[in-house]
Amino acid sequence: MHPQINPVKNTETHEDRFSEFFRELKPGQFLEALFEAVPNAHLFIKDSERRFVAASEGFARQMGADSVSSLLGKTDHDFTPRFIADAFVKDDLSVLRTGMPILQKVELVPAQNSLDWLTTTKIPLYGISGKIIGLAGIIRKTEDSDELYRENPVIHRIVEQIGANYSRKISVCEMAAHAGISSSTVERLFRSTFGISPLKYVKKVRMHAACSMLRNSKKSLATIARECGFTDPTSMSRDFRLELKINPSSYRNSFGKKKPHK
Repeated sequence: MHPQINPVKNTETHEDRFSEFFRELKPGQFLEALFEAVPNAHLFIKDSERRFVAASEGFARQMGADSVSSLLGKTDHDFTPRFIADAFVKDDLSVLRTGMPILQKVELVPAQNSLDWLTTTKIPLYGISGKIIGLAGIIRKTEDSDELYRENPVIHRIVEQIGANYSRKISVCEMAAHAGISSSTVERLFRSTFGISPLKYVKKVRMHAACSMLRNSKKSLATIARECGFTDPTSMSRDFRLELKINPSSYRNSFGKKKPHK
């Protein structure tokens, strides 16, 4: 009789194999690289201290960093003016403290080289202990072809109307007539889509236009205020302080095109 040999059982689980795979994976080849192939979508990951621990190359460029490696270990305040970074931190803390994600938040984000409507999503990341140890986020520039507008063609028509007429006074009644709906429906659609009233949206569009002129032209504040639909320079300055926590002159000094040194 030959002695019976019991085969050694392989106790390795699928989870063990997957963990080993990710341990061996060179950093930067997974989500970060994948997001480079998604148009206008940028990924970032932060730890519990709101320091960047991973990001796509596109996000690093958006922040003004030379590379992803120069972004790591730093915070929004290292790359973004305080009046902008403070708003990012407020949302980060909400996600980290409550565990509640922020989904598809549409916001106007001013930066050195652009000023766009961005759609931001932030979700909590949990450690093995079950505690929140960081967050992951995606930012996207809101495009005409986005689901946001595909599902709301009426909103898109009004947004286009505002974009063509923000330099003059435009009322909710006029928006409603243009779209063939009631004024109350206009109010409801804007609040459900953007989280703000239609007139607040108009004000943000005017801010967008004014910031662009401040960055890229030498026009006077009075001219910019008039061409962007503000009552006067004082009104524009008041809205800048409320929205961006900075006055138009300071914004121009910080973000306006500088003359190259000879």
